[in-house]
Amino acid sequence: MIIGINWVWAALLPLFTLAPGPVGLGVVGALCAFVGPMWNVVIFSYATLLVPNDLLGRVMSAGATLTWGVMPVASLGAGLMLTVLSPVAATWTLAAVMLGAALAATLSPVIRSAPPIPAVPAVPRTSTFGHG
Repeated sequence: MIIGINWVWAALLPLFTLAPGPVGLGVVGALCAFVGPMWNVVIFSYATLLVPNDLLGRVMSAGATLTWGVMPVASLGAGLMLTVLSPVAATWTLAAVMLGAALAATLSPVIRSAPPIPAVPAVPRTSTFGHG
């Protein structure tokens, strides 16, 4: 999923340069935003299942600090690129960065050989009236 989501973003970002007007930009933006929650669910579910409970809070807060902490820096970088480059050139630059991330994820032995998510045993269903 991680590799696939990176490639979806890498494919979607260049579409901003081809979008016909505000509605087209909105559609491409919505598609990009639709993929984001899938990324979050996969990452956080995986971490929740694999990280020991006594470390889970620390791992999740460190991950959130890194991922949410870079957003202001990324916003400043995007603003700088839009100031220095044209919007189309800035978009292509971001698309190239995303392509690099997708390639890195694809070639990463850590991601490609990540342990599978362990199976969660089914919980037997019981009657709400206590009759097993």
